[in-house]
Amino acid sequence: MTWLIGLAFFSSSLFAQSVAVARISDISIPVRGLIVFKNQERVKAPFDGKVEAVSAQEQTWVKAGQPLAYLADTQTAALLKYKGMTPKQAVLDQWKSQFSLIKVACSQDCFILRRFVSEGERIKTQDLLFKVAYKIALVGKVPATYARYVRNGQDLFFGPVSSILKKKKTDVQNYSLDETTTPPAGMFMSFIPVRRYPRQLQWAGRITLANNILAVPTSSLITYQGKVFLPMEVVPGITTKDLTEIKASEALSEHSPVLVLSDAQINKAFRYDPKHALSLLPKVSNLPAASKTPSFPQPKTRTATPKKSAGPSFWQKLKAVKPLPSRNQQRQSGSSDEDYGN
Repeated sequence: MTWLIGLAFFSSSLFAQSVAVARISDISIPVRGLIVFKNQERVKAPFDGKVEAVSAQEQTWVKAGQPLAYLADTQTAALLKYKGMTPKQAVLDQWKSQFSLIKVACSQDCFILRRFVSEGERIKTQDLLFKVAYKIALVGKVPATYARYVRNGQDLFFGPVSSILKKKKTDVQNYSLDETTTPPAGMFMSFIPVRRYPRQLQWAGRITLANNILAVPTSSLITYQGKVFLPMEVVPGITTKDLTEIKASEALSEHSPVLVLSDAQINKAFRYDPKHALSLLPKVSNLPAASKTPSFPQPKTRTATPKKSAGPSFWQKLKAVKPLPSRNQQRQSGSSDEDYGN
C-alpha cells in the first residue's frame, strides 16, 4: 500500500481531468499484412491437342477432382472439328469407346492463381495451363512495442482493408521474433481455410492479447522513478500535515473509479506509455553477475573529526572497585565498622 500513501502527498490543488472506471474487457492490438499463397503448382498439358472446355476461373477455389478444363488429343480434336452439324456430345457418345476428352483437375482442393489457356486453343506437351496454390496464409508483423505479448494460439480477427465489418476469425500461428531489429518485432504466418479468404492481397485485423481481464485506461497510469502507479479512490483515516492513514482500501475491481490526470497535473511524473515498458525490462549483459548491480553516485565523503578520549567506561570502573572485607578480616586488622565506614 506504499503507493497509495504516496498519492496523499499530491497537492490538494490538483483536480481530476476525468474519472473512468475499471472494466472487464479484452485487450487487442491492430495488425496488418499480406495474403500469400503456399504450395504452388504449375498444371501443364500432358500431350499435344486442343482445349475443348475451361470451367475454372482465376481467383476461385476448386475442390479436389472438380474439372479445371477438358483436353482433346490431336485425333479427338480432329474428329470433333469434322463433326459437321452433329452436336459435340453426340459425337463423343458415338466414339467414346475409342476417343474421349481428358479432364484436368487438382488432386486436392486448390486455388486458381492464373489461367493461361482459353477454350478452343491449340496446345503442345508441357504447355502451361494453370497455376494453382494449395494453401493460403496471412503474413503479418507485430510492432516491437507489443511483440513480447503475442503468443501462438491467440485469436486473430482479419478481413479486407476496404471493409472492417467483414471480419473472420483464425489464430496466430508460426510466431517468432525478428532479431534483426532492436528491440525485436514479431512475425507470424497463419494458414486459413479458403472460405475465409478476404479476396484481397492486403488484410487488416486485430490480435486479442488477453480475454476477459480487469483493465483500466492506459492514460490513467503514471510512471514515476521506474514504477507504475494507478491513482484510484481510497478512504482516508487520520490525517496530519505529513501523513494520511488509508482505511478500508480495497483491491481494484470492476467499476472501481480511477483518476485520470492531465499532463500538466502530473508534474515530475509522466504518463505511462507501453513503449516505456520496454525500457523497464532488465537488460541482458555478458558481464559477470557481480557487475550487473546498478551503480549509483556515491555521496561525498567527509573527513571525520577525531573524537576525544572519554576515559574508562562505567563497566571498567566497576571492575576496578575492590570487594568489601569480611568481618573476620576486619577483626584481625583491628578495624571497626565505624573506621571502615569513615
